Amino acid sequence: MRTYERALDLAARTYRTEIGTGPAPFAHLSYEQELQVKRRAVTEFLGSMGEVAPASMQLLPLVEAPMPRAYRTTSRRRVWHERKTVRLVHGDGSAADAALSNALEPKTHLDAYGAIERHLNNVKSPLGMAMNHVIVRGTYEDHVLILNVRHLDAEVIRAARRCITAAQVACPIITSAWLYVDPSASRYYFEQERPLHGLATKKLLGNAVYTITSQGVTYQVGCFSFSQINLSMVPVFVSKVLGYANATTEDRVLDLYCGYGLFGAAFGKNVHDVVAIDADEATVNNARYNIQRAGGKVLARTAMITPLTLQRSLPHVHRDHEVVVLDPPRSGTAKDVIATLGARKPRNVVHIFCGPEEIRRTIVEWKAAGYKATALEPMDMFPGTTGLEVLLALQRA
Repeated sequence: MRTYERALDLAARTYRTEIGTGPAPFAHLSYEQELQVKRRAVTEFLGSMGEVAPASMQLLPLVEAPMPRAYRTTSRRRVWHERKTVRLVHGDGSAADAALSNALEPKTHLDAYGAIERHLNNVKSPLGMAMNHVIVRGTYEDHVLILNVRHLDAEVIRAARRCITAAQVACPIITSAWLYVDPSASRYYFEQERPLHGLATKKLLGNAVYTITSQGVTYQVGCFSFSQINLSMVPVFVSKVLGYANATTEDRVLDLYCGYGLFGAAFGKNVHDVVAIDADEATVNNARYNIQRAGGKVLARTAMITPLTLQRSLPHVHRDHEVVVLDPPRSGTAKDVIATLGARKPRNVVHIFCGPEEIRRTIVEWKAAGYKATALEPMDMFPGTTGLEVLLALQRA
């Protein structure tokens, strides 16, 4: 079966358009040119799902991004040592001063990185040799600066404070700053294998959370928790999910891989209750707080989502009034998770994909569990890249 990447390549050839390399392969095009290629690729790739989905399934057009450039609210740089010079480069090693590579990031991110790089090269400091990554995240109005370091001692902490002061001069909307300790110097900037002894993080400035407001709902998000990188798409993203879920005041919503409760809090007081489950305890605590703050009743659990943990964590079926929303990682759901959920006979299911390659397998598994796909809607959540978010709506057959 043709992959989505292959469909993009063929669509680009059709329109005689070249897809670039690096972290922003579409950034050299106008957004209209990018959409032209993506629409054709999406239609061809997702259209092939008709082999496993019913003829009645709607294949909806690609939802455009309202802010196709300078939208990323999380970005990062690797720290690279070149002789006596410290450079901040992209994750793939490409130069961070390339205009196209930076087109997806707000100017304030670039200001912060530029100031940090200049500081590390102008000031003799132990920080440069200790650093693995620099991360900027938060919102368009408030930034969190995180310095990922190999080790932590008094000299590194003092040097980090000076570095952050320099960054704030160039980027005054940095309102929080942290050190994140990763002795393994992993390529992943939030490595999950934490130090067994000593501090794993160190606050230098501000709070442990930042806030996001969308459609009247305010969320608190942990500085190290997963969050959507395209905040400009969040309102339409949440509206689509709520529409497909079609939950009522009698319904229980199972919000699986809940993160900080983006969907659970949006349902809030408009449903009977929300069951929120995710693997990270701090993130689940934020979800509990956010859903309660929105007026909802919530049962929050910290657990990896497997058939066994679902059986142990989920309450009894709420009469005939359950709706499931699940937003798993790119690798998809674990074996038999869908069968376990299907056995509860929820009325509606919204399954979210951050990569399209798992869609076919997922439709087959839901079909075996007694569900039919009713709609497939792609969203250009990551403009400038080949990434794609897809919503799959299902109903009990």
